[in-house]
Amino acid sequence: MGSDIEFLEAVCERMQQVGLVQSKAEFSTRMLGKGPSYLTSMSARDRKVPDEVMAFLTDQVTTDIEEDDVAIFILSEQCEQRRRDQLHRNDLLGWIAHHRALPVGDTVKVFAEPRSTVTASSIRQKLTGWLSRRRVAMP
Repeated sequence: MGSDIEFLEAVCERMQQVGLVQSKAEFSTRMLGKGPSYLTSMSARDRKVPDEVMAFLTDQVTTDIEEDDVAIFILSEQCEQRRRDQLHRNDLLGWIAHHRALPVGDTVKVFAEPRSTVTASSIRQKLTGWLSRRRVAMP
């Protein structure tokens, strides 16, 4: 790869391929801090890319990584909370099923002995079904 502009075009193309930017215009504005036609214009004129533009790109990619780290942490916490909630809900379903099957006097014992029926394979099966019916969006 020869020039900085060729390098930026390759970076832009890679970012488009993986869905980090949608167009050269978005890359120029969001990732380079320039106008929407910056990359195309610089390429057409075969101009040298200023160091400030490369520094802005580096800073922007670093910022995006840090923002992703925060988002991943938050989503992980939310995922763990939902797992705990699901365990509680499944326990409640077991309690309800036992309550309906037992005489009224035995109900207290059922609520004192919770039981979970969640398994990793049942979650995988449900998720696979939801994905196949497009009820869950893929990242």
